[in-house]
Amino acid sequence: MSTLNVEIPDEMGDDLQAFLEEHPHYLDEGELVRDALRHLMASPSLSEQAREDVRVSREQIDAGDVVSLDELE
Repeated sequence: MSTLNVEIPDEMGDDLQAFLEEHPHYLDEGELVRDALRHLMASPSLSEQAREDVRVSREQIDAGDVVSLDELE
């Protein structure tokens, strides 16, 4: 198993402790973070088509194939 050190703001630490108290099935912060990462990586939030559209848009931006807002009006 690998180790991942994560720094969070003090205020978030308080919120995290409150969350853990409300959700006792998480034994500790590490278990919560592992579950969140598994969920994030297993469930892409964008459809395949949306991810393809983003990829094409980024290629167009990189190639300079863009139009300013002023030019659209």
